[in-house]
Amino acid sequence: MESVLALGHTLSDPDWSSPTECPKWTVKDVYAHLIGGEQWMAEGHPRPEDYEAWSAGPVQARRDTPPAAILDELRKVYEYRLVQLEREPIDPAAPAHLPTGEPITMAAALRTRVFDVWTHEQDIRRAVERPGNLASPAAALTGEILVGLLPRIVAKDAKAAPGATVRLTTTGEIDIDVAVIVDRSGKGRIVGPSRSAQTHLTMRWESYARLSAGRGSRADHDVRVTGDRALGERVLSHLSIAP
Repeated sequence: MESVLALGHTLSDPDWSSPTECPKWTVKDVYAHLIGGEQWMAEGHPRPEDYEAWSAGPVQARRDTPPAAILDELRKVYEYRLVQLEREPIDPAAPAHLPTGEPITMAAALRTRVFDVWTHEQDIRRAVERPGNLASPAAALTGEILVGLLPRIVAKDAKAAPGATVRLTTTGEIDIDVAVIVDRSGKGRIVGPSRSAQTHLTMRWESYARLSAGRGSRADHDVRVTGDRALGERVLSHLSIAP
């Protein structure tokens, strides 16, 4: 969040109106959305009745708000959250849920918040053509989250057959090299990288992060697929975890 705020202070008036890869959202809209998410966490993350309203409501409410005021509001709610997190003990195993209603633990909720903020920071940076922060601790945590979801994507979504092994390698700011093997019951699990993998996907870290967040299409990214191309393309088509 510090990086998002620092970036905001460098933006010109035209930058704030730049379109992002979030449909119909400008850079200013993304900042407004981040305010809503931080306020929601501060309020104890009550279960939203409607995810779309939860996501778009803060944006619509600030359509006429000047960028400077948006940035100031985000700074204030962020500073409030820092104090709140310092003063209120957190049980990592306590029940929580995502804005979509999916039950998770408090630890997972906080990790997901890091992923969400970092992903939106990248949305902003691409919109204003100021790349950066791709190797930050938040980026590394995002990589951990995405790798943790690979077994489900390979086995359930891409329907890899029992015995199949899919290897994923990223290059650049965050290096990932793992494989998922599907057992006899049809469940996937993470194993070490295998040269005998049925399918091997290789791409830059930024492409993996973008595809996983539903940013851009398969054609927008340079991905090398070796081995079973059909299975590899099925995995790629299901990488997005965006709601």
